[in-house]
Amino acid sequence: MIVQSNPHAVRTISTLVSVGVVVLLAIGCERTPIATAAEQNARPLVVCTTTMIADLARQIGGDRIQVVCVMPPGTDPHIYEPRPADSVVFGKAALVLYNGLHLEGKMLQIIENAGARAVALAEDERIKVRESTSAKGAPDPHCWWNAKYFMVFAERARDALIRVDANGADAYRSATATYLQQLERADADVRRMLERTPTEQRFLITSHDAFYYFGEAYGLKVDAVLGISTDASVRALRPDELARLVINHRIPAIFHETSVSQQLNDFVDRVVEIVRRSGHDVHVPSEPLYSDSLGLPGTPAETYIGALRENARIIASALSVRTATAASSQPMGADGGQ
Repeated sequence: MIVQSNPHAVRTISTLVSVGVVVLLAIGCERTPIATAAEQNARPLVVCTTTMIADLARQIGGDRIQVVCVMPPGTDPHIYEPRPADSVVFGKAALVLYNGLHLEGKMLQIIENAGARAVALAEDERIKVRESTSAKGAPDPHCWWNAKYFMVFAERARDALIRVDANGADAYRSATATYLQQLERADADVRRMLERTPTEQRFLITSHDAFYYFGEAYGLKVDAVLGISTDASVRALRPDELARLVINHRIPAIFHETSVSQQLNDFVDRVVEIVRRSGHDVHVPSEPLYSDSLGLPGTPAETYIGALRENARIIASALSVRTATAASSQPMGADGGQ
């Protein structure tokens, strides 16, 4: 039985007990029962680091596998620090699926300990990785928000599952083919939703730089308060820089995110204050964007495809509004003056 957990509650994992007793792992967005040794042998245990990857594993593996998601919904993977119990679960996994590209930076040791059982879904030559402009040499790991790239994730997950459960090869191939078709449709839906956004307003400004690949795929220029990792500090002048961008391009909305700190979202609000003091209008939608995590179970964003569509809907609606600007206002100069 799936039990919805509070993403803000303290995460606990029951002690692993003797064979024949069901162990409940309160990990991620649900309590996943891990049954007897015989049942575990029949159903490989697949440990996933993020909610996006856990959803992918469930779509492809179905009832043939047990999926455990390490990070609950709303968790920031950039700063997540593994608990001792995570190492226990990783040690029991038949397969570990993780993003890679340094997204799970504080989990590298236990991932490396998994050896060949660990597969980095984002580390594939078919994915054109963007290097960070703020952290020299650091890759941008957020490539899953390009649905075409998430198809690569799906194919890599399929192949990894076949390696650990060859008897399920036909089932995994069939489920993946179906899921790839669903991703194709979602990709087309996102493009259609964003087509109504005026070209001059296709700017996506968020709490941290998680949407470059989304913008590249769907025709948006992307900027953010903070760079690709939330494990950093915001520069003092950054809100003023973004405010100038908003004013000069008459951008009607900028966005909070679900999986970042309130402090980062407060910096977005600071940009709004600066813009409004200059006689321009900008707003933050009541619904934040899903960046490094999916939504809670039972919400439209509980799956990757659901979250992708929700983000596109929120962005398209907010950026399609014409800004109300004071008649006397002029574009703000580089010094912040009129």
